Amino acid sequence: MENLSKYDNCFLDVAAPIIKHEEYQKMKHIPHHHGCVYDHCLDVAYFSYKIAHRFGLDVESTIRGALLHDFYLYKFKKGKDKNILMEGYRHSRNHPQIAIDNALKYFQLNDKEIDIIQNHMFPLGFPRSSEAWITTLADKTLAIAEYSSRLRSYFQLKYYRIAYATFNKESE
Repeated sequence: MENLSKYDNCFLDVAAPIIKHEEYQKMKHIPHHHGCVYDHCLDVAYFSYKIAHRFGLDVESTIRGALLHDFYLYKFKKGKDKNILMEGYRHSRNHPQIAIDNALKYFQLNDKEIDIIQNHMFPLGFPRSSEAWITTLADKTLAIAEYSSRLRSYFQLKYYRIAYATFNKESE
């Protein structure tokens, strides 16, 4: 069972019908940055919710749209023979529409929720509502934090390997 204790009840009351859905649960198995798409979307939604609540905005639409912003259900593959920049651009451009199509199969969405999903990849999309701008900001902020965590782990591992190799040479 997953640990949802870091999220408050107001958030979970709105989020539960989405995060418990069978199709949404599949996102737990899709890698994203340094974790999975499921965890990323929950964190983006919670961060967005906190900001929207602070400014008296539509928290329900913010939570729902942010939860579904990356509901694309496939693993972005970085092929060896592919142009990674072009593939990254193509994914960035196309996944919001795929997420909307998937979301509409399983959930009813209002215009704000669609705006959040469709335009969270600014500057490839242009958010029209404050809630969409907040989600875009939260998504970018958390993506940077996730990448930074991955980079930090890489350098720590590299440092430990160098230190271990140095220690072993000195021990001989």
